[in-house]
Order: sequence, then C-alpha cells, then structure tokens
Amino acid sequence: MDATDVKTVSVIGAGLMGHGIAQSFAQAGYHVYLRDIKQEFLTAALERMNENLRKLSSADLIQADQIGPTMSRVSPTLDLKEALANSDFVIEAATEDINLKKTIFADASKLSNDRTILATNTSGLPIADIAKATNRRGKVIGTHFWNPPFLLRAVEVVKGEETTEETVRVTYELLKKIGKRPVVVKRDVPGQIGIRILYAMLREAMSLVENGVATPEDIDTVVREALGSRFPVVGVLELADLSGVDLVLAVSRRLFKDLDNSPQPSKFLQDMVTDGRTGIKNSKGFYDWTPAGIAATIKRRDDYLLKLLHDSS
Repeated sequence: MDATDVKTVSVIGAGLMGHGIAQSFAQAGYHVYLRDIKQEFLTAALERMNENLRKLSSADLIQADQIGPTMSRVSPTLDLKEALANSDFVIEAATEDINLKKTIFADASKLSNDRTILATNTSGLPIADIAKATNRRGKVIGTHFWNPPFLLRAVEVVKGEETTEETVRVTYELLKKIGKRPVVVKRDVPGQIGIRILYAMLREAMSLVENGVATPEDIDTVVREALGSRFPVVGVLELADLSGVDLVLAVSRRLFKDLDNSPQPSKFLQDMVTDGRTGIKNSKGFYDWTPAGIAATIKRRDDYLLKLLHDSS
C-alpha cells in the first residue's frame, strides 16, 4: 500500500480535534467521513470548520471560493458502518479513554477493509494496547495532531510494538501530502515527544509559582518573550548547539539537582483542582478568566499561528 492509494479518510469523533483533522484532509482534496454519536456534535463541527476556513481566507491562506468545495468533501454521519465501509485511512479522535478507544478500534477492524490503516490521535495511551482490540495490529498507528490541527503542522507518527514499517511509511507520506510536518516516534513512550517536553516545563513552572519564586504572569512573560520567541525558528536542541554543548553540560551540573523532579503531581496542583481552579472551564486557574478574556487569548493565538503559516507559505 502507498499513500497514493488513499482516496477516502474517516475521522471518528467530531470534537475539539476531530473537526480540525477532518478539515485538514478535506482541504487537501480527500473525501472525508466525519462520524460522531449525536447530530448536534456534527452540526457544531461543521460550523467550526466553516469558521476555520473563513479565518484562513481572511489571512490569504486559501481563496474564498475554496470554502464551499472543501465543505462539500466532508460527509457527516451518525452511522459508523457508513463512515468505515469505503475508508482507506481511519483516524480516531475520541476522548482519552482507553476502553472507549478499544471499542472504537474493535468496531473499526470489523467494519473497514482489511487493508485500511487505523490511527489513533492519542497523546499518551499505548498504541499496542489499542491495537490488541483489532484484527490487524500491524496497521494500527498513532497520529498525534496538535490543537488547533488546522493551523499546527506538526504531527507525531507513533510506531506501536507491532506497527509495520509500511504503515509508518504510508502514514508519514499521507500527512506530508496534506501539508503537515510529520515526525516519527520510534518507541511508543508515554507522552511521545511534545507532551513530555511540555510537561517537564509545566512541572518546573508550577514549582516556581508554588515556591514563591515568581508570579504566573512573569513566568509566562519569560516563556513568551525569551524562550518562545526563538522556538519558531530554532529548536531546543539546535539552541543547545548554538549555545555550546559544553556550556549545556556545565549548567546542567549546577542546575539539574535543583530542578523539580517530583515523581507525582504536586499537592499545589492537586489543591488547585480540588478548589475548582481548573482553568477556563471554571473561569479561574493560574489566572482569573472572563468570556472576553478567553476569546481574546484564543484570537491572539490563532492570529499568530495564521501569520506564521502565511509567512512560511
């Protein structure tokens, strides 16, 4: 099987990630079945896709007359059999519940063609465990998209214990064909690449707040204005080379023993959740949030990502 053999793609789950993944394939010319369990979820997904496409058009990343044809390539459905019967490549984008994913994959392996690749958009659940629910373990693979998937190009292609090299190759090539920048995670470790690095940074940032070293606002300013401003053009390991690996070693000898290396989430973080400070869903977390503030932050993020895409196109 080659990536050129893939004509129809199915996305199972139309929520936060699923609608953007479906949109990415539809923009690239693929017929996409988008399946969910309630019509209201599908309706909301189509509305969000339309909104996303209008954003891309306003940023001159697509033509306005491409919106209609892109949307016409998406077939929303409540029928799992309809979604899978003619699919060449399936991406499951349900919530991070291992039992739910196993159920979806068990059904997908029965309802799809034997040659169809089955991918999961998990950021941490073991690919091998999900594959065991199927009749084709070699064709099960991880494809971890990042939010928002219609703007972020990186996708982690995660090789499970029994995933074949052909499955990895086809998945990698297919993602390149839709304009993504896939990377291969050779070993299925918890958190893969990006989540591991992100949570190492989060653990240290939360420790600095907990120990009164700095405020959330000041920590985020340093991340945005010192670290983040370079990362779009220089990766963290490129930065190490530019700084000097010998300097990295010297700083590591002094600093590593003082960094937070707690094996469990801190009491500080657990207390935040107990107190209901869960972030934007509860209007308070490290920051206090208003609806206007949430909308402004998301707009600022999306506008920046749209500019990055425009400048690199």
